[in-house]
Amino acid sequence: MKKFWGFYKNESYSVGCNGRTVYIYDLTGKELAKFRNFPSAHTAAFKPDSNMIAVKSTAGDLGFYDLDSLSLLKKIIVTRIGAQDEGFGFTPDGKYFYNIEKPVDSCQTQLGIYDAESFEKVNTLFANESKMALKNLEFDKETGVCYVLGFMRDDSSGVFDYGFVGKLDAESSSVTDLHALDTKQYDYLKWYKVWEETGFTEKALKWNPLNELDSIEETSIKAVFDAVSFSN
Repeated sequence: MKKFWGFYKNESYSVGCNGRTVYIYDLTGKELAKFRNFPSAHTAAFKPDSNMIAVKSTAGDLGFYDLDSLSLLKKIIVTRIGAQDEGFGFTPDGKYFYNIEKPVDSCQTQLGIYDAESFEKVNTLFANESKMALKNLEFDKETGVCYVLGFMRDDSSGVFDYGFVGKLDAESSSVTDLHALDTKQYDYLKWYKVWEETGFTEKALKWNPLNELDSIEETSIKAVFDAVSFSN
């Protein structure tokens, strides 16, 4: 089997992403299909308890595939501005898909929330937030809480001031229980999550600063959140 930038498995299929092509295999390694629906498709995520997978392109596209029928269910063009390489994922109940996007400016992020059945966007959070930049997110599978990683700028057009972790409150369109991270904490967590989104592939690690470390310790946004909350 090829060496992929992103590689993912569930109970029925495995999926490899190598930029232009998305490969679908059964669990014996037999190739079932190849999709070439958009360029720069490097990362993906399975919808919980299903054989549907979302693929994200750094060129600004989202693709949702049904692996049982080997078909593209929906292609969404989010934007054509800048590299769209921030975090994304399904809610644990599989009802929604969250995607950090930069549709207006390559330095300004927002959070798009999509219905995971119709694929229609149901909400957009932080579209007018210029000082706060979101980088990644993850859901606690037991509680459903969404933890976010990001950084603050010193002003609306400034550079990195400090990193943070916090909890997303979608109803109030806010990040609550925000805790600051120093640059070292932020960078390690950021690059760990980038590697995690590829399925921890060797190919992706070669281009990741974590590759220069003697050892890589497992972490998560929630683990860092809990640690800094306890220390404070």
